[in-house]
Amino acid sequence: MSMSLIIGSRASFLARIQTFIVKQELKKKIKNIKVSTQYASTKGDENQREAPWKDLGYGIFTGSLTNKLLSKSYDCVVHSFKDLPVLKSRTNYFTIKRDDPRDVLLVKKTSLNKKNLILGTSSPRRKSSAKDLKDYIGEKNFKTKMIRGNVPTRLLKVLSKNEYDAVFIAKAAIDRIFKFGNKIDKKETNKFFNLFKKFKPFILPLSVFPTAASQGAIAIEYLKKDKKTKSILKRVNCNKTLDICNQERKLLKKYGGGCGLDIGITIENIKKNNFLFSKGIDAKNKKSFHKNKILTKQIIRKTKSIFPQNIKDYQMFDRIKLKLPQIKNSTVILTRPDFSIKDLNSSNFFITSGTQTWKKISSQKKIAQCSFDGLGEDYRLPEIYYRNYKNIKKISYKNSMSIYKTKQINGYELIPQINSKTIKNLFNAKIFYWMSYSAFKLAKAIRPEITKYEHCSGPGSTFEQLKKEIPIKRLNLFFNYKDFKESVYQGR
Repeated sequence: MSMSLIIGSRASFLARIQTFIVKQELKKKIKNIKVSTQYASTKGDENQREAPWKDLGYGIFTGSLTNKLLSKSYDCVVHSFKDLPVLKSRTNYFTIKRDDPRDVLLVKKTSLNKKNLILGTSSPRRKSSAKDLKDYIGEKNFKTKMIRGNVPTRLLKVLSKNEYDAVFIAKAAIDRIFKFGNKIDKKETNKFFNLFKKFKPFILPLSVFPTAASQGAIAIEYLKKDKKTKSILKRVNCNKTLDICNQERKLLKKYGGGCGLDIGITIENIKKNNFLFSKGIDAKNKKSFHKNKILTKQIIRKTKSIFPQNIKDYQMFDRIKLKLPQIKNSTVILTRPDFSIKDLNSSNFFITSGTQTWKKISSQKKIAQCSFDGLGEDYRLPEIYYRNYKNIKKISYKNSMSIYKTKQINGYELIPQINSKTIKNLFNAKIFYWMSYSAFKLAKAIRPEITKYEHCSGPGSTFEQLKKEIPIKRLNLFFNYKDFKESVYQGR
């Protein structure tokens, strides 16, 4: 028995790509299904004022299509999930697997040497993000100016007008055009490619730049009473993505929710744990917040006997810089700034293991374009059209015990050098947080019985190595040391 669906969608280039992706998923899961598409404009497309949500309310890119769904002109509607209002309605949503939720800052190459940059954005959240860019994109001053339009339109405006130097774009939008654009409109895709190569991309870390709730996800909206359509769409639904998007939207609603607010909320599922990245201004009490933490509850007791108890007093090693070989035309992973940064060729594409390394190398005139955000080297390696170089090298320490197979270059050497405060702390502690496996190995050599206690780390290589020595019931995952201390430490 054949099935059929009428899908409604916006008519923009990206919207047509997203609808194509949904249709492909349906055809993969359901043989002989017939899918037709109807395109329409929305109030957000028609109203080109600077902040149309102030006049028209939330849902400016979705409301018109939802009304047509309610009048049964369509069986379902494809939306960017982030555009949907968080209020209850007579409709419901399914979704497919989420794409990368991060933002990309595109700086036109002709503006890279400028001291003052003007960023184009219509988003209050992205506008607020501009003040944090200075620590990552070099010693530059950033201001924002209103810009509207679809992805190619915004790129063209930045390139053709002297009033803009850069623009924020959702990474999922860029990725979808690269992967599927030619299947929808070859002319529009080639236009985008030619525009994109005139920019230098910076993939922004979620821990500093969380994005709009549900960014990177595609929503498939249907009528709650339409059981037939629900049964069809359920077959392509990604439960994990839907659950995470609903959690993000619930948090957004708690803060006063809507795309017109200065709020970023992103949840990533990493190693079976949900990591929350959130930042903004609560619309209800006007207070700012910035929270990065694991939402999965850790069953671990509070104590004042933690290691390290204070980062400023903590020392396990001295680091000796080693001379680096010449590295050119490569994707280079920088695990720490403890090497001779001046020896690095700036033409490489730099990825840092965390945001602190990004900030430190930026202060020395070497600018990274991406970070693993402390989540491990298996977290979202940038696609080749961002970094250009297939060749990947990692600068780490001599005799590193990393689980990752990336070709390593020795940038520094660890020399055991433990200060008295660290020794005292080590012998008094009952719960331990490790920032490297080398530190754990050294501590275990000094105090072997620590393996009987509870241990914690971030989600990268250290966690995987600790799993080989510590039973999983005594091994806990945290976002970082700050998250660990706030969760576990019980002061006097």
